[in-house]
Amino acid sequence: MTNDGDLARHLELPSTGWSRKYRVRAQGRIDQARLAALANGVTIDGIRYGKVIAKLDRQMASNAWLTFAIREGKNREIRRIMDYLGHKVSRLIRISYGPFQLGDLEDGDIKAVKPRVLEDQLGLSDSATDASDKTTLSINKPAHNSAGKRGRHANHSRKPSRDHFNKTGRR
Repeated sequence: MTNDGDLARHLELPSTGWSRKYRVRAQGRIDQARLAALANGVTIDGIRYGKVIAKLDRQMASNAWLTFAIREGKNREIRRIMDYLGHKVSRLIRISYGPFQLGDLEDGDIKAVKPRVLEDQLGLSDSATDASDKTTLSINKPAHNSAGKRGRHANHSRKPSRDHFNKTGRR
């Protein structure tokens, strides 16, 4: 999650080659042989999906947990592949995006990535960039919320923490 649009666009491009790993809960009994066949890619409704690594982690009576690794990240890719195999996805959790892993973060928690780590992962080095490089500046410079401290959060997906409220419950 980032509020830097240029960085987000760069990270989501398939050309980065970063693996996206997901935990998937799907309904029904899963055939490992059909999952293994996905390693060669698959074409569904005229859309070609590249190499997919899918592993059955746990089969239960009515559903199963799997781990998927994809590199393209096309819209609803995992859901469409599982529909093609005859299974409905009931839960989809991204556990890693390239070198960044969910790890033990709780719901609503965030962890800032240090600019140096991000530069290393993006292949930017001190010798390859200079002060006029806008990419380096946008990564290093914290983005400011134009709404100000009392406005909406840049991350609209969750409510503000309780620390943001005064005793009357107002902001």
